[in-house]
Amino acid sequence: MRPARSLGSTSTLALALATAGTVSGQTPGGAARGFAEPWPFTVGERAEYDVTFGPVRVGRGRLEVEGVDTLRGTPAYRLAFEIEGGPFFYKIDDRAVSWLATGPYRSLRFEQILHEGGYERHRRYELDHDAGTSTREDWDAELEAYRPHPTERDVPMPAGALDEISYVYLMRTLPLEVGRTYTFEDYFEADGNPVVIQVLRRERVRLRAGTFETVVVRPIIQTEGIFGEGGAGEMYITDDERRLIVLIKTRMGMGELTMYLRDFDTGG
Repeated sequence: MRPARSLGSTSTLALALATAGTVSGQTPGGAARGFAEPWPFTVGERAEYDVTFGPVRVGRGRLEVEGVDTLRGTPAYRLAFEIEGGPFFYKIDDRAVSWLATGPYRSLRFEQILHEGGYERHRRYELDHDAGTSTREDWDAELEAYRPHPTERDVPMPAGALDEISYVYLMRTLPLEVGRTYTFEDYFEADGNPVVIQVLRRERVRLRAGTFETVVVRPIIQTEGIFGEGGAGEMYITDDERRLIVLIKTRMGMGELTMYLRDFDTGG
């Protein structure tokens, strides 16, 4: 399993959300984008997960607002999604990081460090919103530095472009009303669009971390990975002001992957 190909506190439901994308079953202009406050999640928010393939527990996962960095003069929140473990024949050690700025809401950098079986990837994308372009950089182990890719440089991208991890946090701000579908066209790579978020149902789940009333959503990004269309992934988000992601389910080539919340810290 790996995050999508170019794939990772307390949220308030009273956010005044700006317009982006289209929404089925909702008045035009109702899709969420941007926040009433500079940042609606708490730095230090951390969710830890047990990861299973089928019935077998094989590792741990983590989703965290790690801190604030400054990129090219702009403050950005560092958001990390990690999975470690895997069955004995297929070890996984993945980390995907998004640097997310607000006002407006946009990704400034997206990084992947992936080790999956015999597959490895270490790259990042610099998203230049003034120029409206993204540039891929690959890690050079000998130089111990990133080097620009020879061809994937200054690639046009949509205004306000986002990556997979940014979309995870965007989902947590949406008015998640069952039956609605949100469609966005601002994934930073053109072939990842449209990004579709379907609000499927409400469901109570009992986990090691507690019992939660949740809203189940299906995010679809037109790429490979846990949010790819073929995986039919589902995310269970608490139906309260915290909007915690307590359960993630998807199907991969090797079977069903599930992430169960085991512990969380709202930070602050």
